[in-house]
Amino acid sequence: GVYLSKVKVYEDRQEELAVNNNAVFAFLVDVSYKRRIFEVFLDAFLITLAYYASYALIFGSFEGTANWTLFVSTLPVLIVLKLSSFLVAGVYRGIWRYTGIGDLVTFAKGVFLGSGLSVLAILLLYRFQNFSRTVFVADTFILLMLIVGSRLAFRVFRQILPAGNPVDGKKVFIYGAGDGGEMLYRELRNNPAWEYQAVGFIDDDPLKLDKVIHGLRVFDANGTLPEILGSKDVQEILISFKEITPENLERMKEICRNSHISLRQAEMRIEPIDLD
Repeated sequence: GVYLSKVKVYEDRQEELAVNNNAVFAFLVDVSYKRRIFEVFLDAFLITLAYYASYALIFGSFEGTANWTLFVSTLPVLIVLKLSSFLVAGVYRGIWRYTGIGDLVTFAKGVFLGSGLSVLAILLLYRFQNFSRTVFVADTFILLMLIVGSRLAFRVFRQILPAGNPVDGKKVFIYGAGDGGEMLYRELRNNPAWEYQAVGFIDDDPLKLDKVIHGLRVFDANGTLPEILGSKDVQEILISFKEITPENLERMKEICRNSHISLRQAEMRIEPIDLD
């Protein structure tokens, strides 16, 4: 399911989404993508689960009691209000595999807005008689954990599934075990069509020696590097940063010449475009 969710079967509608930068409109346009429908049903299930877990946590087994009647009668109201709050807060505008800190803030806004509207609705409809305030406090935090967990789980599955590195791709070392190197590794993993297989990192910083990044060891860029290149059957070294000293560049060139491998600088550049 995780793999198939990444298969593109619909034409892009990003132009329409960009022109109308509105959470509700974006959701309505994007609803043609079946994954959005799955998200709505998943969130409806999580809302139900969180509400039920809150009652069970506070009252234990409550089926067949007065609390069960309150739970069943108010559940539809909570589902509608919380899904609407998620929509307004922009929860359905994100892409799961890119979930970050900013998205977690969005999830929190949606959950707290939905909980606030739910309490207000129950206050207006039932005057909050026989309802436990503790249940709604617990429900808010349980739902937040479920929503965040469901989104982050997709990133975990994506890392576990062998979808990135082709086993028959060109084996490369990434020169630079910093932010640039980690970003380059993710680009190689997310673009299997490039046919690169990262097998390790190299760095001049002795403090990074033998550390591990995404399961790959960081080797010393000095000393025994030629022997390491041979043992790993490396075919190319990718330099992940721009600010390399002339001395280090010449040294890497010499090592690559002697080892009969390629050297490439993989850097991101922002070039101006002549509008005339």
